[in-house]
Amino acid sequence: MFRRVLIATDFSPCAQRALELARANFPGAEFKVLHVMAEDSPFTPTEALLELEMLVSDAWKGEAGLPGHEVVQGTPTQQVMASAKEWGADLIVMGVSGLGGQGLGSVAEGVVRASKTPVLTVQI
Repeated sequence: MFRRVLIATDFSPCAQRALELARANFPGAEFKVLHVMAEDSPFTPTEALLELEMLVSDAWKGEAGLPGHEVVQGTPTQQVMASAKEWGADLIVMGVSGLGGQGLGSVAEGVVRASKTPVLTVQI
């Protein structure tokens, strides 16, 4: 049903769980893994890209053809939706309790409320 799945990650345990569930539940899909660096990110762009590459490599252990992945800068809610639209995602998958410290997953809530693309949220 879903052919193109965008997985948004902030490298939190909840985002890791979202990635695992997406992989398990949509085996025939094409995936793209996205990390958005907000203004107050604890990572440099190089650190974020290395972290993302390790995450993707670990999740796709030994498989040929790693999925697309990218680091972008900006407002996370807006960038997730823009990336989904630009790439033609059928589904956005993301954790609801990330590193932002909001407790309710403010980025996930913003994406759920504003996205025209279906959003699957994952909680630990």
